[in-house]
Amino acid sequence: MAGCAASPKAPKRIETPAEAHARTGERIAADPVAFLREVDERVSRLRQYRLTFYRQERTGLPPRLGPMEEIRAAFRQEPFSVKFNWDSPDMPYYESVYVQGRDDNLLAVRERKGILPFVPPQVRNMDVMLPVKIGKSKNPITDFGLRRMMERTLLPFNIPEIARVMTIRYEGVVGLEPIYRPVFYLRVDRPAGKGMNYARQDLYIDAETLLPAGTDLYLPGDILDVRYRYAHVDPNVQLTDADFRLSPAPPASRPARASAK
Repeated sequence: MAGCAASPKAPKRIETPAEAHARTGERIAADPVAFLREVDERVSRLRQYRLTFYRQERTGLPPRLGPMEEIRAAFRQEPFSVKFNWDSPDMPYYESVYVQGRDDNLLAVRERKGILPFVPPQVRNMDVMLPVKIGKSKNPITDFGLRRMMERTLLPFNIPEIARVMTIRYEGVVGLEPIYRPVFYLRVDRPAGKGMNYARQDLYIDAETLLPAGTDLYLPGDILDVRYRYAHVDPNVQLTDADFRLSPAPPASRPARASAK
């Protein structure tokens, strides 16, 4: 009718984060492996990024679960490049860097402490496998990266005789420490043997970014062997060769990043 104002439309209801998580969770539960392949495809498109890497591993002889390290990490896909910075004064290194094709593919490290009490800290070049061989790390730096982690996770699902005796289930949304973010939690169980080192894997995918947030790997007997966390992933960076070199002098230690709750 002329002269009559149209009735205002009711505001559109916005989906809450909890509702969005529940909807995505239903999709994960319906086909967990398909969801992990989506995550793998997503991280394959990340050509470079910075993140905070939390690492806890059973190392040494006899193997013991060490303290959790907090590492500032930079990653570049081409050429494959990784740089780690440790700010904690308790860590033996200030920084390490690897660039594929540079310096004979050696790992460069700047020590915070000498390898012996009477030996001053130095800059050293070493084979990437040396930290693994001497029990300082479970994996070489060349295995670092969100894509590498997803590839290792999906590998047994690509082997039919292993995949058919494995189970994977979606366990819901949980809060993941020390990054204090909601994550989708998936659990993978594998029978003993079958050529796999781990009997169980707990996998965490950030509920907002849908990027890997961490993983826990268990030996038979429910023994935690590895715990990794990936926080503050920032793909909006422009990394250059200069970002993958050791500092000209020992970098000043700075306080560890406070975790945002």
